Amino acid sequence: MLILLGTTLTTSFLDCLNPSAIAQQMLLQAMVKNKRHIWFFILGIALANLFLGLAIYYGVAAWAALLLSQAVAAHPLFVHGAELLIGLLCTFFGVHLLHKTRRNNACASGEAKSPSSLAPLSLFALGAAFCAVELTSALPYFGFLALLASYNLHFAPVLCFMLLYNFVYIFPLVLLYLGYNRLKGTVLIQKLERALSRISAYIVPAVICLVSVLLIAHGAIALL
Repeated sequence: MLILLGTTLTTSFLDCLNPSAIAQQMLLQAMVKNKRHIWFFILGIALANLFLGLAIYYGVAAWAALLLSQAVAAHPLFVHGAELLIGLLCTFFGVHLLHKTRRNNACASGEAKSPSSLAPLSLFALGAAFCAVELTSALPYFGFLALLASYNLHFAPVLCFMLLYNFVYIFPLVLLYLGYNRLKGTVLIQKLERALSRISAYIVPAVICLVSVLLIAHGAIALL
């Protein structure tokens, strides 16, 4: 059990050194008006990492993948057609957001941009989505889950070890939030927020357009 505890702390420490999540949080902290709402982003990452880990550990993810493969095999035209339609809708929505952003920037040229008003639910969803995307490259997490599965523990200790893993995993994000608030109002933070605000408005439309391209390409190739 001590080996498992040491592995949990080691792998979670390696996994928490995630420059992508730190950069995302810095960007969002520069965008939102109420800095306390960043807790919803951190909570989204923590809960998504926990529940996705539990799903992988208990085979739920494999079961869902099997159902999806069966649906594609039984109704390929419907599934890939829906994928293509969603991609086209995302393209329209992404282009609309880009056009709206350019128009707003043109109207506000020469003026300081105020932070965006991202709702707590949006921040929570962003945190969960970022975590789900990055989970595919989380090798320390998969190594921890593989070792944990070899012990054949009951649900309670499994949950405790996963909670410990996720606490260490999000700890740098908590430190970043506390440090950012401590420096709030300083010249350094003001310059950082001005720089990030110039690109923050384009992040969501760009991601939506990228997702739409992937969906359209995959759906179109599958239908050909």
